[in-house]
Amino acid sequence: MDAMAEYLIKLEDFPKILSSLLREKVVDKIIGAQLRVDKKSGAIDRFTVQPKLVEKEEDLKDFPLSPLIAFGYARTDSASKFLHKSVAGAMNEKVGLIARPCDTRALIELAKIRQVKLDNLFIIGIEDRGMLPKAGREMRKIKDVDPTKIVKEKVGDKGLIVKMDDGSIKELDLSVAENCLRCYRKIPVVADLTVSDIGTPIDSDEIILKVYSDKGNDVLEKSGIGKKILPDKRKKEHTDKYNEIIEKAKEKRANDLEEWNNLSQEDKIAELLKCTMCNTCIRGCPVCYCVDCILMKKRKEKIIDNATYQLTRVAHVADRCVECGNCDNNCPQNLPLSLYFQSLNEAFKEKFNYEAGISLEDIPFRSGKAISEMELEKT
Repeated sequence: MDAMAEYLIKLEDFPKILSSLLREKVVDKIIGAQLRVDKKSGAIDRFTVQPKLVEKEEDLKDFPLSPLIAFGYARTDSASKFLHKSVAGAMNEKVGLIARPCDTRALIELAKIRQVKLDNLFIIGIEDRGMLPKAGREMRKIKDVDPTKIVKEKVGDKGLIVKMDDGSIKELDLSVAENCLRCYRKIPVVADLTVSDIGTPIDSDEIILKVYSDKGNDVLEKSGIGKKILPDKRKKEHTDKYNEIIEKAKEKRANDLEEWNNLSQEDKIAELLKCTMCNTCIRGCPVCYCVDCILMKKRKEKIIDNATYQLTRVAHVADRCVECGNCDNNCPQNLPLSLYFQSLNEAFKEKFNYEAGISLEDIPFRSGKAISEMELEKT
């Protein structure tokens, strides 16, 4: 996917683009974001970003873009999951959403099984380097930084970079999700616009915006916001940092998967035996779409063991896995679920030349159509 144009815009102008979507009736609703507020103290928790369905322009003020880029939606929520469960996949209404690259891959897979209508979506993608889903928990161990004084954040080379309310910059040793560190697909598969802070200093009041569709360009123009062509110097800094991140991700992926594949089957099964069948992985998976989950039912009826529970789930969604890491990030037992799926995806790519979430035209190799074509090739 090649950008039609690349700009710098003010961070404070991003909500105006969202407002334009509603004002111009491009969409009926927007899946936005809000920061959690402690009910007792009234303190804002920047590390907990919750999806929010918005229908009025005034509800888009103070949009928490930098926390959304750095941390993603909290726990099992994601833009694609929330779209499917809250607005029925935009089958009957037009919806705008801010989606990570893995979200856009999930949308492709959901569209293949008619759970999402892509034509009804306006997608603003995030070109990111990964997120820190456990930053809030890890911040409790850092005593010399008051999290209530943070006014901006971004993912850096060593963890999280934060800007404090006094203007100072601090670099914190917090964990980027392992799954994200192994991900080399940092560009959304489908989007109308994208935003990115890669290669942009944290003390900048600008963010990179790219246009990927005529519809995106039209919305940007009608928003009336100021924009300037991305200068060559900033573009080079962005591209160089992006390429560096990709190369590191490929190297880590290769090393981690080699180490994983060298483990015995007994060791891998031993990891699965730690599973408590809490259903968190199912609730977080964006391509799990069954209304009545057979695994949840069997677990409730106590007629399934933990290893079978996980192996059944792997077998059910492996060829649809878009490597979002939501199962891994949220597993209370820290099962290496992303390694299970990434190793399978590498095998599927080698044997069937298939990658989930890349194109609507790709036929899942377990589909009836693919099996029929393979049978014809044999004859």
